[in-house]
Amino acid sequence: MDLKKEILLCYAEADDIPVESGLKGWISNFHKFLTTLLSQISKEVPEVKLVTETNFASINMAESGAILAVTTRNLAKNQEFVQALNEYGKTKRQNDQLVLGGISSFFKILKGAYDPDAYFKEYVDLISYDFYLIDPLTGDPQEFTRFFGSDAERSYWMKLVDMAYDLNQLFVNYKKGLVDEEKFPREKTVYLASTGVDMVIQRDIIKRELMRHGYKVMPDHSLPKEVKSLDLMVREDLNKCRLAIHMVGEDYGYKPKGSELSVVDLQNRIASEHTFQMVEYNKDKEEREMFSRLVWVSPDLKNVTERQKIFIEDLKSDAASLEEAEVLQITLQELKSIIREELVAGGRFSKRGNIQGLNTEEEEEDTAQLIYLIHDKRDGAETEELKQYLKAQGYKVVSPTYEGDLVDLRYIHQENLRRCDASIIFYGSSTEDWIKTKLQDLLKAPGFGRIKPLKAKAVYVRGEKEGVDINQFEKNNAMILGKNGTFSPDHLRPFLTKLSD
Repeated sequence: MDLKKEILLCYAEADDIPVESGLKGWISNFHKFLTTLLSQISKEVPEVKLVTETNFASINMAESGAILAVTTRNLAKNQEFVQALNEYGKTKRQNDQLVLGGISSFFKILKGAYDPDAYFKEYVDLISYDFYLIDPLTGDPQEFTRFFGSDAERSYWMKLVDMAYDLNQLFVNYKKGLVDEEKFPREKTVYLASTGVDMVIQRDIIKRELMRHGYKVMPDHSLPKEVKSLDLMVREDLNKCRLAIHMVGEDYGYKPKGSELSVVDLQNRIASEHTFQMVEYNKDKEEREMFSRLVWVSPDLKNVTERQKIFIEDLKSDAASLEEAEVLQITLQELKSIIREELVAGGRFSKRGNIQGLNTEEEEEDTAQLIYLIHDKRDGAETEELKQYLKAQGYKVVSPTYEGDLVDLRYIHQENLRRCDASIIFYGSSTEDWIKTKLQDLLKAPGFGRIKPLKAKAVYVRGEKEGVDINQFEKNNAMILGKNGTFSPDHLRPFLTKLSD
């Protein structure tokens, strides 16, 4: 493919007005920063040529290696310029040259919140590079006028670095002679669902991490704005993937045309259906096509609407009924570890040994019944009296481990769920949501390989719980023990009676 090593940066002159007195405009700064980054990434740097409404007619766009279009209302006003850009895309598609090795030669850039699809119709399916900030408190979009500082580093510069590497890879693909998108194996393909506006930066971090380790991230195109088309496209993408990741924050997300549900909610529901279908598909197969789903709920939720609270509770309930789905409310760094474990080692479905803190006695050699006493890290000392009493009655008691690698701790917790005969969840310093999560873990224990049903499960309540309806836990068939009092052996009598039946 004989193309000039030339990048065209197309924009409207009205978008390059100086942002502050004496400073260059948005486009001029963007051009300077991008050129600098490209020179640091590769020795063979394509020229980045500025193209506006005054000189585009003299440019042969078909001979360029890539077009960067700052798609704004100002650019859309010039119909001839827009037509020339669309013709570039139309010709490239006809020749199977618009996307090379998964990277488009047309970069759709948004410097502010604007939907360019009505004008740039040849590029509706391309994901845009969004160079603006969403205010986490108000949800309002904000254009960058200052290009340095913490906000710019987390959003503007991270996106600019991504674009520079994508441009460099595009020209590497030209050298390789690629003419269409490379086919990725299913085991190396991940569905990273689109998010609400408050999770965009976190999603970009996970996407960058996955791509750095050689994974293809779906969707690699813009999601349709109409619900039926969106549904079809999400299902097609999920069929190509080994893992689906959903990141949930305070923003419920926008609603596509024809739907009362947000795009975040819809993707979760479709992925849930897909998980059920994969379970059914694998029942009669000797070699399973592994598929799992991780739902990450931000641990920093503060301003959550009632609608979002209901959505998050529905997610947790849904995951509790699925063998291959899990809801996590951990740090972003810990999420990276869990994702890597799922993809590299098979996650919760892998068999591992020699983990510090894992009790590996053979069950057939020990006739004592095993009780899993689940408690928050802060309540370890508070559970000691309860634990010692159970041991004195001839039961074997295990508790969660809180020291060590997160992936190992998760595996130990799941092994304890798989092996125990009964479980008590200690409600001391923990939150109501934490208790609900642990009850859901007990419900989905069969997903970790558990065969026999639990003989008994209970929530042991220590201390006053103002504003909490303790009896709600009985909906999960959990006994309520303790009743806010200090420990007494009598509290355990109903539980031990059921365990001995």
